[in-house]
Amino acid sequence: MVSTASKFGLGNKPCYKVRSAAGNLAMKRGNIKTDFYKVLSLDYSENVGLTEIKKAYRSMVLQYHPDVCPPSAKEESTKRFLELQMAYETLSDPVSRKMYDYELGFMEERKTKFPKDVWEKQLHGLKKRSHVRMQRMKQYRSS
Repeated sequence: MVSTASKFGLGNKPCYKVRSAAGNLAMKRGNIKTDFYKVLSLDYSENVGLTEIKKAYRSMVLQYHPDVCPPSAKEESTKRFLELQMAYETLSDPVSRKMYDYELGFMEERKTKFPKDVWEKQLHGLKKRSHVRMQRMKQYRSS
């Protein structure tokens, strides 16, 4: 019997790490599309332990595994299953989870605390001061 992972070209476990790294890269660019805690039906908390993550993952995998779903829902089930795997791999690894939590929090914080107009005003002020300094330097050199 062919495994589900090999059916979809995912191969063995190291391939998943590449996918997780791609997910982290997307998060760095601000393209966070899924909340892995919600994917596993968990509330975000730093107190959520590995046992809760494993338990949630196992119960969700039993529902969405492509081999146990009806043929009409196979495509959606496969997508959900792969999403569950990515969520589990990210949240079960302490380093990946810490990076994910930081990036998720950082992106939300950046959107709410530093609006674009604030940065534009600061940049305008810096350009203005730089221009004044350059004018002073020209005057100093010419005298």
